[in-house]
Parts: sequence; structure tokens; C-alpha cells
Amino acid sequence: MKKYIYLFILAAFATAGCKKDFLKLQPTDTQNQANFFKTEGQFRQAINGAYAPLQNLYNGYFWAMAEMRSDNTSYEYNDGDRSTSVTFREEIDEFRELNNNETVGEFFGICYTDISRCNLILLNLPAAKLAPAVADTIGGQASFLRAFNYFNLVRMYGDVPLVLTEIKSISDAFDVAKKTTAANIYTQVIADATDAIAKLPVSYNSPKDKGRVTKGTAETMLAEVYMTQHKFDLAIPLLRAVIASGQYGLNNDYADNFRITTKNSKESIFEIQYMEGPNGLGSDFVDTFIPWDYYDSDITGHDIANSLVNGWNIPTQDLLNAYEDGDTRKDASITDFTSDEYGIELPFIKKYQTKSAEQGITAQDFPVYRYADVYLMLAECLNEQGFTAGGDAFKYLNLVRERAGLGDKTANNDDDALNVPNQEAFRAAIAHERQVELAFENHRWFDLVRTGKAVEVMTAHAVRERAYKTDSWPIATSAYKNIRLVYPYPLAESNLEK
Repeated sequence: MKKYIYLFILAAFATAGCKKDFLKLQPTDTQNQANFFKTEGQFRQAINGAYAPLQNLYNGYFWAMAEMRSDNTSYEYNDGDRSTSVTFREEIDEFRELNNNETVGEFFGICYTDISRCNLILLNLPAAKLAPAVADTIGGQASFLRAFNYFNLVRMYGDVPLVLTEIKSISDAFDVAKKTTAANIYTQVIADATDAIAKLPVSYNSPKDKGRVTKGTAETMLAEVYMTQHKFDLAIPLLRAVIASGQYGLNNDYADNFRITTKNSKESIFEIQYMEGPNGLGSDFVDTFIPWDYYDSDITGHDIANSLVNGWNIPTQDLLNAYEDGDTRKDASITDFTSDEYGIELPFIKKYQTKSAEQGITAQDFPVYRYADVYLMLAECLNEQGFTAGGDAFKYLNLVRERAGLGDKTANNDDDALNVPNQEAFRAAIAHERQVELAFENHRWFDLVRTGKAVEVMTAHAVRERAYKTDSWPIATSAYKNIRLVYPYPLAESNLEK
């Protein structure tokens, strides 16, 4: 972790009258650690602050390390900008990043910033005199967010430090910098997620609470944790509970999951919230995912930077080939243009297209968990417990396919494309469905790793990428030579261990 871990609290200054006791060591006219974490309002400010790092994480880092790492997306080579901000992301796509990679280090740091905020809330909550229901809601959110960050860290890096205390000094930071095993991290993730499930509400009454995590959010995440550990039997009741809650449903139109006008819809279980305007709370996906040599501002509503900002998360030919004929998700997710630079038809992500007056200020949210994901997770878990022709696993798989305008998968179907005769074939069907249903939502890399397919799939993908890209779009000879399942531990953090 960083040598200094600061207490981040949303600024909220309180006015106070003159006090007779002017020798107080802590100022009373501003909020500080001594007089904070006392009231319900202060804890609500603190938990809002614990959501905030996720905006930065999803704006600039998560898609690079979870989607571009997979066979779903790549980048558009920019020979006019070879700065490290560009090359660091290219290295991630091609498995050639080193431990000084800026993107890898920033992801790590943002997660621990969020963890430190959650720790402060959870450490101070027991002494606060809050109504039990309020304390549970605040604590449940903090427990979920801490679990969520540790879950992402352990999947990205393997062994990492387990920090559950407040960091008050440089020596504290060094003391907690030692890594613990991935098994210990998973134990903490499960404990925090379980605590969150027990405390979080099924839903919130106020529209102001839209976007906050719920019991269903925590149940979905814990189910994914168990699936990552291949404990499918433990994931099934959690996923069934999400369905039984009656809080969620599939949108009739797949594209409604990604429109600003339908944010936080019935299908949303958890999405990262953004606010439009020059307030630092906006998202920049529409700019980032536009090719750098695309000049039509009709897509963005403003002039395109045509620089290192653009040209990322470009859909690969592998992903384009994965869509079946008639799959409505393709047109809702991807569009293309003819690149002047490379003379080829270049696809780019349509899912997050939102117009704004200037770059990086849109209110476009990013989905983390959707109800369709719950259906596909449950179908996978049921199949792993034993293949049953025509069983519930088929039902949940086909609910997702029907929304996309596709035919049902069945056992012993005369149509080979729809025939799923055994457990292994069903695994392939689920993997395919997750790839296209959840494309550009940061699931593909984790799916490849947890199913043991990462090396096989990415090795084959590398061959096709080299054949597809032109001479003016060079791929380094070291690319794809070592398909690693975790990222290198950041250099700055390694130095703290010594």
C-alpha cells in the first residue's frame, strides 16, 4: 500500500458559536477525525465517500484489466502517441506488462483507498449511538464494499495485504504491507459479504438511495465468490434467493440496461453511479471507447480528443464472430466505421454512447451485476451439480437467449446449433452466452480464469490477432508469450515489504 493512507471524508463544514473553553485541542468549527463519526449524517457522508473510488476504478482501470485482458477487446494502435499512458494499457492487452505498470499500480491503490474508508466506518460504528436499523444499513454497505474490493484484488493479484485496521502512520503502513494468502483474503471476503447480507435491506424507500447496494447485491457477489472457488452448491441458494426476492427482472429491451434514461432499472443489481457535469463525478466511456481516428462528433456531442484518451476497448474479431445470426445484442452493443488510418472496418462499443457538452462528464453508469447475470450464474451452477436434460439450467439459459431473439437450447435438438446433449456442451453454451450477454461489462477475463480456459482461449486468440492486424498495427514479439492468470505485484508495494 501507499506509505500514507489518508482519511477521506466528504467535506461538510459545520458552523459553531464561540465556546468558553478555548483550549480544546481539536477545532470544533470544522469536521475532523476527533469529532467525526458521531452522527447519522456523518456516517452517511462517510459511506457516500466509500462509493466514490469506484467511479475512478471503473472510468480508467477496470475495463483495461478485466475486459481488454480477455479475447473480447483490444486497442487501436496509435503511432502518434507512444507515451507510457498508452503503452501501459497495450502491455496489459498483450500480457507483457511489468511490475512498474501504472495501470496495474493504480488499480491496486484505488482498491486500498476504498478499503481504508470502509475500515474507518466499520471501526467507528460500534461506538456511535445510531438507531440499530441505521447502523445495520451503514455497516452492511461498508462490509459489502470492503468485500467487493478485496474480491477484485485477490482475483487480480493473488496474495495481497489484509488490512482491517486504521493506518495512522508510516510505520503502520509498513506493518500491514506484508501479503497474506489468497485463501485468507477469500475468508475475509466471505465473512464481510455474509455480514452485508444479514444487514442490508432488500430495497430502499427513497429515490435518493438509488444505486446503493442491497441484500441482493451482496448475495450475487457472494455467489460469484463461491463459483470462483468452485463451491457451486453454496452459490445456488444465494442465487435462488435473489430470484425469489421479486425485486428484479429482465428488461424487455436489452439496450435499456445501458441508457441514461433507464438507469438503475429493474434489471440492475449493482451499477457504478455517475453524474453529468463538470463536477468530477462524470463518466468518460463514450470518449475512451471511440477510435482515436474517428472524427464524427455526432456520437459524443462534442469534439473528440483524437489522442491517448481514445481507441481503447475495441471489440475483437473473436467477439464479433461469437454473435449468432439474429442476436439483437450485437446491434445494441457494437457499431463500426471505416478507419482512414488502417483502411479496415473498425468496430467500437455502442453500449455506452452518451452525448455531452464536453469530454468526460456524462451520467452514463457502468453495470457491475445484472439480473441476466444471475440467471446465467444459476444455470452454470445447476449444470455443475449434474446435467439434467430439460432441467432448470436450460430454463434460465433460455430466458436470457429469448430476450436476445434467439432460439432455445435443448438436449437432443435436431438443430446442431441449438443442441446441448451433455454437461460439457452445456458448459460451452454458458460460456458463449456469458461472453456476448455481458460483453464490455468486465466479466470475460474472470470467467476464463475461474473455468480454467484462460490459457487455452488466449493462446488461440493471440494467433488470430497476429493474423488480423495490419503491418502498421504492430504486435510486439513478446506479446502473449506468457498467459499469466494474475497481474504482477506493483513495484511500489513490493518495496514496502522489504
